[in-house]
Amino acid sequence: MTVTGIEPYPKGKGRVSVYLNDKFAFVLYKGELSQHDLEIGKVVDDELYDRIMQETVYPRAKKRGMNLLKSMDRTEADVRRRLSEGGYPEDAVDVAIDYLCSYRYIDDTRYANEYIRSRTGSMSRKQITVKLLQKGVAADVIEAAFEDVCSEDGTDSDLRERELIRKLILKRFPNGTGGIEYSDRQKLFAYLYGKGFSVPMIEEVYSSLDITCPNDYY
Repeated sequence: MTVTGIEPYPKGKGRVSVYLNDKFAFVLYKGELSQHDLEIGKVVDDELYDRIMQETVYPRAKKRGMNLLKSMDRTEADVRRRLSEGGYPEDAVDVAIDYLCSYRYIDDTRYANEYIRSRTGSMSRKQITVKLLQKGVAADVIEAAFEDVCSEDGTDSDLRERELIRKLILKRFPNGTGGIEYSDRQKLFAYLYGKGFSVPMIEEVYSSLDITCPNDYY
């Protein structure tokens, strides 16, 4: 491999992006260029490349990953994305992720469990699932996490959903709902449906509160 480009790295002073055979290879500090005797036209053999990665790039990627997790728990996908955006090549990201997972600094199952525990009282199961999927948590991990959380206190998932619907209805109509206008009932159903609750479940809870269900709403 040959060094074909050395350009200022836009996200950090004193750092440069190094290109080998016209492809981005890694980011180094300017002093490390001298340390490894890198300049345009320099031939980088396997031994030198491995030394740069093992001694400089991989340890820095691991450290950056640890720093990302200091203030808050993150999913594997989130850490991967942030490391990639930070200028770490794919193999360095893989090494860092393997290291963090091996010590359970990253654990998507734990993350999903905690996320569900903290939001079951304010978000529907569908909303929580969508949010976790967006964060890169696998669908099977999410499903297992819901089962774990429900089994902890013996509460059925559907029962949690119904209780949340009931709470949201009463919060919207604290003085009772018996005399609400049809247009307000429409808005209420749209509000609950938009939060991810199924129509049958909304109607069931609605009926249990002695409110006439607008069957022609949907």
